[in-house]
Amino acid sequence: MILIGLTGTIGSGKTFALSFFKSKKIKIFSADEKVKKILETKIVKEKIYKLFPGAFIGKKLNKSVLASIVFSDKKKLRKLEKIIHPCVKKEKKIFLDINKNENFIVMEIPIIFEQKTKKNYDYIILMDVNKKTQFERIKKRKNMTKILFKKILANQVSDKKKKFADFVINNNGSKLKTRRILRKTLDKMLSTGL
Repeated sequence: MILIGLTGTIGSGKTFALSFFKSKKIKIFSADEKVKKILETKIVKEKIYKLFPGAFIGKKLNKSVLASIVFSDKKKLRKLEKIIHPCVKKEKKIFLDINKNENFIVMEIPIIFEQKTKKNYDYIILMDVNKKTQFERIKKRKNMTKILFKKILANQVSDKKKKFADFVINNNGSKLKTRRILRKTLDKMLSTGL
């Protein structure tokens, strides 16, 4: 099995890259999607409420408020990660067990470098985008502000990490251009036949 780690900052195009790989009938895992589902579970919401009651409106978790709280304070972010990361790890294990006979798997994990898990993958693809294009894309998201964007970015992978990626995908151009780069990257990885 060739295991690919797909990473990058917020709005860099990880979801777009995942949809490309999925269109090629490659099994994909999205940590971002798993986190969204995990945040909806009763047990996780109860744990978050104990730590961050201000992130709730009644019994409903306001993800934008939670993001504002944790991305302003690294200690609070670590506390949230201690709740969420074990759940994601469990989901990853289940996914890999189910798909153990696949030849090729792509796993979208935004914090591969931060967690120092690069060694777990045969290749790392880093989606790269300039700050202007990045903000243009993510400002369309619900409750996203420039301040929150900067706070999130400050806690994510820096440009220095580019040198640790096997492939850096420039995603500043059109979708067609990015798709072409992804196709070439996929061909290179498949041709190695690890």
